[in-house]
Amino acid sequence: MKKYYPFLVVFCLVLLYLAAIWLRPPFHPGETRELEIAREIASGNDWIPRLNGFPCHETPLLGVLVNGLFMKWFGETPGAARLPGALVTLASAGLLYWLCRRSGEERGGRVAAVIFLLSGLVFLGGTWGMAGALFRFSFLLTMTMFFFACREKLLLRRFGLLTFAGFGMGMAILSGGFPGVVLPLATLVLFLLWQNEWKRIFTLPWIPLIWAFVIAGPTGVAASLQNSGEPLGFLLMNAPVAEASFWLALPIVIAGALPWILFLPGVIAGYRGHCGEAFRTPLLRYAVCMGGAGGVLLAFSVTGWSSAPVLLPCFPAFAILFAWGLVRYAQSGKLFRETDRVLRLILFCGIPALVVLFAIQVFNRWLPGRVPAELLLYRSGENFYFPVFAAMVFLIWVGMALGTREAWAKFACFCVAVGFIFLAHPALLPPHLIVDRTPVDFIVRESRRALTPETLVLADSGMASATAWALRRADIGIYGNPGEFAAGMESAGPGRFYSQDRLAAIIQSGVQPVLIVTDSEKLVREMPAALEKSYRRRGGLFIVHYRKQGEANL
Repeated sequence: MKKYYPFLVVFCLVLLYLAAIWLRPPFHPGETRELEIAREIASGNDWIPRLNGFPCHETPLLGVLVNGLFMKWFGETPGAARLPGALVTLASAGLLYWLCRRSGEERGGRVAAVIFLLSGLVFLGGTWGMAGALFRFSFLLTMTMFFFACREKLLLRRFGLLTFAGFGMGMAILSGGFPGVVLPLATLVLFLLWQNEWKRIFTLPWIPLIWAFVIAGPTGVAASLQNSGEPLGFLLMNAPVAEASFWLALPIVIAGALPWILFLPGVIAGYRGHCGEAFRTPLLRYAVCMGGAGGVLLAFSVTGWSSAPVLLPCFPAFAILFAWGLVRYAQSGKLFRETDRVLRLILFCGIPALVVLFAIQVFNRWLPGRVPAELLLYRSGENFYFPVFAAMVFLIWVGMALGTREAWAKFACFCVAVGFIFLAHPALLPPHLIVDRTPVDFIVRESRRALTPETLVLADSGMASATAWALRRADIGIYGNPGEFAAGMESAGPGRFYSQDRLAAIIQSGVQPVLIVTDSEKLVREMPAALEKSYRRRGGLFIVHYRKQGEANL
């Protein structure tokens, strides 16, 4: 029976990712922006990325093309655009296992692949409708082929591996721009220096670089000329930015590596006494170079918590390093003191928190208004029974992990607990905490009353992508500050920008009804009073105001 366990694990992980992509509404603004770009590619007649009809100068080409292709095949739904990201994230775990297995660390490869897929930030990045997952897969493919080529003695096989590395680098350039060239080369140089093989720095990179620019060059130049008029603009995508928050990268990595970062004491115990063996191993040296070079360089592109997925290319390296320590710790024959301390801490904190949460929510249900709103995680009318049940299931599996003395069973029980929480997370999030980030259903529902084929639809720049995706239209006019659409308006003409005076003229002419979508209280307050009072009642002007939670809708 044990021989079927690996297949069962793979099946469960695939099911987890493929099920999760259909369960959550799209988040605004990042995900709705990427979804709309992919939708316009799927519904258009060319392959140039556009948002609301305007060219997107800084959008990686390959990722949105693949997302658009899947939308064309499976429909214009969030799940269709998230499917490529889930598949390539699963494929990245397969590459990670292959890399470890060919390096003589098969058990570590299995553990590393599971740790990688069940890390919080990896799961988040793999189930969003964002185009960056293809870049992460391409980068890992490049690094895997580079490592195999460094270890290969036969010239012909080395040439073939370097060719595959060039193919991966070309895809990384088209799907990520600047980091697709710099990260693999920086990792390779550091690794060869550490291996005292510095002479190979002048020979190994050339074949992949030639193949990369053969693959990416013509397409990238054509797209850049079409979009921005700069032939090498595709190389500047995702380049370091001046407003980067370099020191924010460390807390993002720590938070993104949950829950495995909690087992750092066990990892350290696994390395204790084996550091010399560990860092004489080429695989671990390579992982240190890949994670270190990638982490430092990518940290210069982090502008805030919303840009956390930028750091995801480092996570395969972190998974290798964590897995090596955990495997050595399990092989040491100790009684899992460090691991069990973490599991006891989870139970010690989780059980009282669950009891208090349930008691407060039930008390508020029986005597509404008696509990201060600050103490309520779930407000009146929000379902808290399923989150409590999910937390109970999680704690039961953690308790089972604590109770077993076999390393593989302890690891498996904890993975089941984490996987269940990942799968159930859309129902665990309090609706009032995410409502401000998921405006699509609100826009669809509130616009239905005023939307006709003749309706002129306007939105402020912050809500334009969500409005275009919600209404499946690429002709949304921009009202107020042009924002990110300013450059596109310069090239496409000012016809899609509507000032107050122009809007007033359209409304007063009575030629067509107007629908305005906004999340700006200031914009609504500055709406001409005559328009708001006279024409909204007669149906000429309709405002969909996506207000903050607790405020009434206009």
